[in-house]
Amino acid sequence: MTKRSSRPRVRALGIVFLAWLAAGASMAGGQDKPAGLLGPWAAAAEVSYVVTGGNTSTSALSVGTTLSRKWANDTLLFKSFILTSNSTKTTRTAQGTADDYVILEETVTSKVAENYLFAGQYDRRISKKLLGHAGLSWDRNRFAGVDDRVTFTTGFGYGWIDKPRTQIKTSAGLTFTVRQYVGQATESFAGFRFSVEGTRKVLEKSSLSTLFVFDENLKRMTDWRFDWANSVTASVCKSIALKVSLRTLYAHVPALKDLPLLDPEGLPTGLVVPYPLKKLDTFLTTSVVINF
Repeated sequence: MTKRSSRPRVRALGIVFLAWLAAGASMAGGQDKPAGLLGPWAAAAEVSYVVTGGNTSTSALSVGTTLSRKWANDTLLFKSFILTSNSTKTTRTAQGTADDYVILEETVTSKVAENYLFAGQYDRRISKKLLGHAGLSWDRNRFAGVDDRVTFTTGFGYGWIDKPRTQIKTSAGLTFTVRQYVGQATESFAGFRFSVEGTRKVLEKSSLSTLFVFDENLKRMTDWRFDWANSVTASVCKSIALKVSLRTLYAHVPALKDLPLLDPEGLPTGLVVPYPLKKLDTFLTTSVVINF
């Protein structure tokens, strides 16, 4: 009996949860008056696109968005990240004689990278430095073996430094994850999350930022992972900036991929054997950031 049927229910619960966060935050700030294009909301979009042609053909697109709303003691944040990359391979052969031949071409386009992330988080300021938070995220990275992963989080954060040029905050809390690796059954487990977030303004128009998120599977202690993103941002004008980011994803227990098994003579047996994927994935992107 497969557990795939639980996935639509999990996604539905996730949508309801995000709607509840948005409704609660809207009630908290219902007296604010809208101003500007998005009213009291702040939004930013990061876009990067690279394409090559000629003898080789590749394309890579990454889009990241951030939408936030702040009140006196409450903050609502939505963010997303999409990365896709395609590669086109052309195989050429000649058919005929040495003096009379034609060139035959066969072109195959395949996806070589795919990563999606959608997340929402609600923060409530308890004291000057202490925060409470609740959040929900969904991500997919099939080339790392992750077909669907939904994570609920709740916990507390502490602002160690909150100055105009430097901000450092840590958070810790509990998680509940529903995860499905490619070709495997859905599993769920409770976990622990710890994160460090920092921003440093180094020049008048440039800044450094880092976000480190560590997740521990409490059901299987060796199954831990982290997501570490570092970036440098330089403003071109009030609404546009250039950003270089390096994101590192590490899974201590990676997903397994089924490989076809050949017999000693190299003939297919019809059987498959599990093979662990690589533990480390890195993404280096150069983006244009548009602030609304």
